[in-house]
Amino acid sequence: MFEFFANIFLYIAYCVLILAILVHVVSYMLPLGTYKFPVQIVSLILVILGGYYVADHHGYERRVAEDQAEIIRLNDEARAKEAELNKKLANVNSALRKAKDDVKAKQVSINSRIDSGELRLPSSCPVQADSNPGATGGNTTNAGQSDRQAIKNIVAIVADGDAAITQLNTCINTYNQVRQTVNEGVK
Repeated sequence: MFEFFANIFLYIAYCVLILAILVHVVSYMLPLGTYKFPVQIVSLILVILGGYYVADHHGYERRVAEDQAEIIRLNDEARAKEAELNKKLANVNSALRKAKDDVKAKQVSINSRIDSGELRLPSSCPVQADSNPGATGGNTTNAGQSDRQAIKNIVAIVADGDAAITQLNTCINTYNQVRQTVNEGVK
């Protein structure tokens, strides 16, 4: 029902076209006197306008169908690009997570070596100590703890730097992959 009203002007154009052709043909058969020439001119104008509208309407419908097909093709292409980009992003995020875990594992390993006493700060005093074990002044356990804490703080700063550099490099690589995929299209 709605289709009929959507194409009502097309049906009117068909009727006008058919009537104009009939009037033009009949104008040659019937003696119309002084009205013959104006009737032929008007019927010819109506034939041209009706034919143009009918042809234009079909061209418009064809163009709409072509546009719909192009929209569907572009949407499918965009979805394919989006899927490829999501897959690449998931891979990059996985690699970043693994790299961050490696940095944390390395930091934990270094911290355990510090706690075991394997890693220490070098002695900053170039003077040789007396070989005689005399009474030492001060609390050596606090000095050892503060040295260990200082080393752990340095390791934490280095680990934070490593994580930041890894994340920055991942961000740059992700940007380059997305840019390449968008510029070149889906493979």
